[in-house]
Amino acid sequence: MTKQLLTASILFCLTLIGYAQPTNIYQPNGSTTNFGKVTSDSLNYYVVNYPALTLMKIDGSNAATLVTTLTVDPFQTMIWNNGKGIYPVANGSPFKLFDGSVATDITGGQLPMAGYTGDKVISGDYFHKGNYTYFRTSDKIYKTDYTSATSIQTLAVKENTGFGGGINEMQHTANSIIYWEVTTSTVAPPQLKRIDLTSGNITKIDSSTTGSYDYGAVYNNEYYYCTPFGPGSVGVSKVYKVSDNGTKTILYTETALNKNLLRIIGVTPNGVIAIIATTSTGKEYVSISGGVATPLNFNTVANSRPSGDVGVGTSRTTNSLVYFVTLDTLYTVNSSNKALWVTDGTLAGTKKVFGGTPTTFAADGLTTQFPGSAEHCGNDLYFNGKNGANAERLIYVNGSNYNVTTYPIGSGVTTQPSFRKTASGITLVAAPNPTSSAAKAVYKVSCSAFSGIEENTSAQLLFDLFPNPTNGQITIKLPNDFENCKLTVHNILGELVYSKTISEQSAVINLELKPGLYFSSLERNGQKTTKKIIVE
Repeated sequence: MTKQLLTASILFCLTLIGYAQPTNIYQPNGSTTNFGKVTSDSLNYYVVNYPALTLMKIDGSNAATLVTTLTVDPFQTMIWNNGKGIYPVANGSPFKLFDGSVATDITGGQLPMAGYTGDKVISGDYFHKGNYTYFRTSDKIYKTDYTSATSIQTLAVKENTGFGGGINEMQHTANSIIYWEVTTSTVAPPQLKRIDLTSGNITKIDSSTTGSYDYGAVYNNEYYYCTPFGPGSVGVSKVYKVSDNGTKTILYTETALNKNLLRIIGVTPNGVIAIIATTSTGKEYVSISGGVATPLNFNTVANSRPSGDVGVGTSRTTNSLVYFVTLDTLYTVNSSNKALWVTDGTLAGTKKVFGGTPTTFAADGLTTQFPGSAEHCGNDLYFNGKNGANAERLIYVNGSNYNVTTYPIGSGVTTQPSFRKTASGITLVAAPNPTSSAAKAVYKVSCSAFSGIEENTSAQLLFDLFPNPTNGQITIKLPNDFENCKLTVHNILGELVYSKTISEQSAVINLELKPGLYFSSLERNGQKTTKKIIVE
């Protein structure tokens, strides 16, 4: 009973906290010259101390432990998962694989020699699923569990051989890798492809016949993108949605003869946020829902709505808001004043948060395609930028009232993007003094309370779930008239970790999840109930 009361108290308190202050959780001997080659898995954060070349793992309780000592500083992206990793050591040398105890050269052809061209560099859009890490170069997509060099599997190889082409982006849903393959050849246009993570089969989702492509966004386990064909194809560009099983659906076609879609900014429950280019009057922000594009700025600047086409915004599975950077108040081609904007997909919910000149405003990394210099705690946003001072700071935006807090630490990224979301919060490398570029520390924002998933116990979908806390095995009991309900479980990052259709009144389920906080949802006929689960 005591444990149940304590658990209830913790969950209640978590819902009341407005936001978390950044905390200095790791600074060896009080100071260090640099932290390089940052990476993470779902639970831990890894960083290389330079020049000591000690690889440290920082876990969810903020304890730092030595994983291994490196012989040289990894000169580009490294990947680590559960204390195992792959990293480059020098141009023209083999990648190293660390299996948890020993580092060995990858010399069997599983990876190329490390180098400076795209086919020899691990891209930053890698991701982890359990013990496996999925990563890519511009030539191939790989999978590994780090047990040995032979565990590195090639999942996809680029088709084109032209210089400048290759695999340019990789995102993922629960059962899919979605990636763009680009070529410089006019014969082979850009292609959007899907890898089925269960079967390994590759299918082609889209291949535009003219023009270019633009990065898409994953939201609620679905991938959204548009085909920005350019002014030569006005009136025919489209917005698409790709489901987790690879089914493509057209959401909107721009038929106006003076307009074409330019890019997807993000996705909210109220619509897909996109920019439409108008040949005569500039760029227009719209929210697309039900086959209709609703202007968010009327293609003007007089009403203090966003104008221009500067940036790609931020959205995640657990968000109901999209933040993005574009022009401040004046629409001119050479305008230098930018601003941070936010939208919930409605005209009334589209607002400027703050902005200014380049010396007083900046916002880095507001794209979810590649981890970088921004992360979310639900609808709250933490990012690297400027707010009234000519030095980079950690900036926090409250997702309820859009109040801005600027912290007196310098969060500038010098070597690798440092903002990483783990199960226990956002971890980043920052300078204790924002004007100093020497000393660095690891800071953390413990934002697991802000998953963005609200617990909902609607009377329409009451069900029993026990025990809670659990060791991973739970029992779901449904009312007599409930049949074929869909159960999904998400972690605090909003990632789907379990899915099952329940057709019996009482079902015993083995989740096989790591300890932590999760959210179980039961859905039937459009009705949905969400409950928290604690796995011990």
